[in-house]
Amino acid sequence: MLFIFFIIVAIVAFITWQNARSKFAKDGNKIYQGGAGISLLITVIAALLAIVQIFTVIPAGNVGVIDFLGNVSDLTLKAGVNFVNPLARVVKMSIKTQEIKERMEVPSKEGLAVGLEISALFHLNPDKAAEVYKTVGENYVAIILEPQFRSVTRGVTAGYEAKALYTSEREVLAQQITAGLQNLVAPRGITIE
Repeated sequence: MLFIFFIIVAIVAFITWQNARSKFAKDGNKIYQGGAGISLLITVIAALLAIVQIFTVIPAGNVGVIDFLGNVSDLTLKAGVNFVNPLARVVKMSIKTQEIKERMEVPSKEGLAVGLEISALFHLNPDKAAEVYKTVGENYVAIILEPQFRSVTRGVTAGYEAKALYTSEREVLAQQITAGLQNLVAPRGITIE
């Protein structure tokens, strides 16, 4: 929307410059010459600012999803300087490794409630970022990952005795949670690390 604003400012300033220039040529009044100079300066600055709106910078570790008036492009922008439609909104989504931490009461095989602190590393699949934005939105962690993480963790721990959470079987549980979570969220565009 800034693009349209700067284009309008440039057009108005250009018209003002033309009028002031023609009045100066006709009357010879120095006031018109000064107004023409200011109008020309505003025209150039507004035109340059409008041209800058054609470029967008995607920071390292992010991809850009192009949302043009509600129509989301399937192609994502890679890190760096990119040309875009100046009327489109570019949503920057992180593809960096992130961590989700949970503290929860989980059931054990004996029916005991055990306090558990667990975390998982994940990242957004850059090839599916546009699909995630279309179907879920920017808050995909809270909508997709957190509920599935809790569900898988409770499901896995329910098959083991409470002591398994504190012994060498802990690695087996971690692998099962990782595999279960990966199976659920990978098709939705999230990669569990």
